Amino acid sequence: MSEAMGAEFKLIPSLGLQEEYNDNIFYTDKNRVDDFITTVTPGLELVNRTEKADVNLLARVGVLRYVDTTELDHTDQKYQGKLRYSPVPTWTLSGGAGYVEDSRPDRDLEVTGLVNRATIRRRQNYSAGLDHIFSEKTKAGLTYAYSRDDYSGSDFADLKAHDATLSFIHDLSRYLPNIAGRMNFGYSRYEYEIGTVDYSYAAIGMNWALNEKWNLLLDGGGSYILSELGPAGNKEKDRGTGWFGMGSLSYKGEKTTGDLTFSHRIAPAYGTVGVANRTSLSVGMNRRFTYEFSGGLSAGYFINKAEAGKFSTVAFDEETFYINPRVRYQFTKDIALEGSYNFSFTNYKESNTETRRSLAMIRLHLQHALFE
Repeated sequence: MSEAMGAEFKLIPSLGLQEEYNDNIFYTDKNRVDDFITTVTPGLELVNRTEKADVNLLARVGVLRYVDTTELDHTDQKYQGKLRYSPVPTWTLSGGAGYVEDSRPDRDLEVTGLVNRATIRRRQNYSAGLDHIFSEKTKAGLTYAYSRDDYSGSDFADLKAHDATLSFIHDLSRYLPNIAGRMNFGYSRYEYEIGTVDYSYAAIGMNWALNEKWNLLLDGGGSYILSELGPAGNKEKDRGTGWFGMGSLSYKGEKTTGDLTFSHRIAPAYGTVGVANRTSLSVGMNRRFTYEFSGGLSAGYFINKAEAGKFSTVAFDEETFYINPRVRYQFTKDIALEGSYNFSFTNYKESNTETRRSLAMIRLHLQHALFE
């Protein structure tokens, strides 16, 4: 008897039409510049899922047009491919590749809490992974990722980043109900024109299913960092130890989902030479009020610190906070209208200055799946 195979193939063209008002497009504390920005974003996505493989390809361009500061007009681009393949149920291979070209100063604000000056960044990224299920209780995963950032501005530092992680998960429910033990090892290498930074950590933790709706994940451990920065023949070496931590509390209900996430680790300060000691706390919530109407809220708080000459060529001590409420109305499965407001605030302790920004946005999203 032949084996039954399920498959899904979709080709999804899309178009986004976005209008926003930004009262501080350069994110500065003085001489603030406001502007209206129109973005037209055509895209095309391919989805192909079978019993053993999952393929996703995405191409999207964003044509940005400013009313007054026309020198910032640009066409952002994003191309991405992902693959997951399971030759047998106990082994899964994954891989990915992507290219992103973006120009907005606030592109990393909600990810790192840091803001750069306006310049074009071209980022390549590649990844590979291997997951294995040893038994019903034990599984492991190995991942590697490489990315390269190239900036058009000479004041920005290009970066090559290598990240590898090895993780183990073991079900402890025989001893502790609904709890799985975790063990993670990570290594990152950041390469700049004038030096390198190596960062490694080891952590243990748990994943606790509190009930059908709530889940708690906690990891904690120690870290080690080594940097060699400076001109050729005169590089300065620095070593240090610290702690690594991450955690999340998530909720998944019938109409409401949410998560609270914490992280503390060494991470790149994109655009500069070196790394930052970064602590972040973020929250996200989504609520479906009716089938068509939904809303959400995201917020984040970041602390980024670096000492000049110690794992970084520049010093900074910044605290950033943002909050972003939003609403969405789904006219049909292919047509949706979104509106949001984003308030961001950064306290630059080194210079004793503060920056604020308000951004209001409305976006119409159109798509239609072919061959569905």
